[in-house]
Amino acid sequence: MLRTAVTAAIVVGCLASLAACGNESGATPGDSGKDSASISFAYWGSNEENATIKNMVAAFEKAHPDIDVEANWIQSDYEQKLQTSIAGGDAPTVAAISNTSLPSFFSAFKPVDVDAGAYYSPAVAKAGTVDGTDYAVPFVAKSKVMAVDKTSFTKAGLPVPSATKPLGTQDFVAAAKKMTSGSGSSKVYGSAPLWYDGWLLADGGSYYNADGTKCTMGDAAGVRAAKTVVDSVKPDGFAPTAIAAQGQDMFQWLAQGKVATLPDFGPWNIAKFAALDPARFALVPMPGRGEPMEVDGLGISKSANAEQTKSAQTFTRFMSTDPAAQNLLASKESALGVPVVKDSLAAFKSAAPQAGLQVFVDAVERAVTTPYVKNKVQIESTFSTALNSRTAIGTGHEDPATVLPQLEAECQKMLDATK
Repeated sequence: MLRTAVTAAIVVGCLASLAACGNESGATPGDSGKDSASISFAYWGSNEENATIKNMVAAFEKAHPDIDVEANWIQSDYEQKLQTSIAGGDAPTVAAISNTSLPSFFSAFKPVDVDAGAYYSPAVAKAGTVDGTDYAVPFVAKSKVMAVDKTSFTKAGLPVPSATKPLGTQDFVAAAKKMTSGSGSSKVYGSAPLWYDGWLLADGGSYYNADGTKCTMGDAAGVRAAKTVVDSVKPDGFAPTAIAAQGQDMFQWLAQGKVATLPDFGPWNIAKFAALDPARFALVPMPGRGEPMEVDGLGISKSANAEQTKSAQTFTRFMSTDPAAQNLLASKESALGVPVVKDSLAAFKSAAPQAGLQVFVDAVERAVTTPYVKNKVQIESTFSTALNSRTAIGTGHEDPATVLPQLEAECQKMLDATK
């Protein structure tokens, strides 16, 4: 999973001149020069996710035997290595890129045609847009839901959350507190740790205003979200501290009854969840407005020549909208994410029918579209580093009510400097 602010120091260095960093000859890794239709495709993921993508590539090559695709699975430091290949003139013809990282990479990609009507979610359709231009074709949605232990709710005298209607954020906090009991190593928590960026959106806040011209994380909603995260890990809180959770698998804690709820639950966990007892465990919407949704897209390198570009357009269109590819996104063994086209949703839900995967689809449809912000990664990395060092969201001790307005002002200065 890629979140905002990852690898910021790495990707920023060459941003101002990405076009100049491109491969002027148009050659791409794996291109023999004899078959100009051959393309290379770079992507990240786990072993299971790699297998899924290879199956999708095989489906494409079966449908288009005239186009060879060299699959380049980058197992670690994906963005760093992608940046290095771009700067070294060895860019892949097609690269997977998350919507959160696209603002730092879009100048290395060619504009693409995106048919908004092909996707059932407006947030998906806009995910590859930067400053009004599409630079990536939507490929897979990674919406967030919450996994719950239903027995924890019933033992506490609480109703099990609805599979369709999200809990209010304050209702969630009250329930998590009530389901917390014990102390020390035997303590049972009402929730796994909250992610500040996610809880900020869920509780009605945001990093920026609707058009991305103003930083807003220091307003009342931002302070309230930070206070909830900080209070959740206090001695009388409802979530384990970072130290208590370090090195621990929160999914295993859920399965063992050590945490009652697991927010920030992504589709890559579907196979593991499907193995649990559906009479005890369920998937429900994230509280409030839900968490930010990652949408991974496919960008075509600026350095691709005309024939490679034509092949890349055929490939990205197939991976994005053809059921022969989209139907493969989820299986009993692995789930890369949620399909972005409606015709493949039945196949997605059938991968684990007892798990109630419609909740992931609902989260895609309800997802909030975040605005384009120039230097987004650098701005949010700077903010997150300061927030974690100064408040108990990380290792600090300062009051978020004091820190957040200061950081918002610094954010605004950085935002204004990009104009």
